[in-house]
Order: sequence, then structure tokens, then C-alpha cells
Amino acid sequence: MQKIAGFVLLALSLFCVVLALLTAVNLGFIMTRPDSISVANVFVGQFVVIVGALVLGRWLYRSGRARLADAAADSES
Repeated sequence: MQKIAGFVLLALSLFCVVLALLTAVNLGFIMTRPDSISVANVFVGQFVVIVGALVLGRWLYRSGRARLADAAADSES
């Protein structure tokens, strides 16, 4: 069960990183628009989403790796 949970956490981590990359690409497209306050608000909001997705992805990655390491240690003993 630990292995399945570890792989699920790693898959969710990959999803968060892809989400952050796609948001950064979208941010690049938005920056080409004429400057206005709504573009500035979107810039700040998407920056927060990118940072949040990367932090969550890192946490999920570490948790998944720890579960896989625990599962490997349990199977050896």
C-alpha cells in the first residue's frame, strides 16, 4: 500500500509542476497584452499560483519519495 501511495504522490507532484509550467506560459501570453490594471492583477495572481504549485509539488515529491523508501526498507527486512 505504501508503494501505491508513493506513486500517487509522485504523479500528483508531476501534475503540479506541469500546472506551474503551463501557468507560466499563459503568463507570458498575458504579458503581451496592452498594460492595464487587470493585467497587473493577473500577473500577481498567476505568480502566486505558480509559487503555490511548485511548493505543493516539492512537498508531494518528498512525501512520495519517503513512502517509496519506506516501502523498499520494509520489503528488505
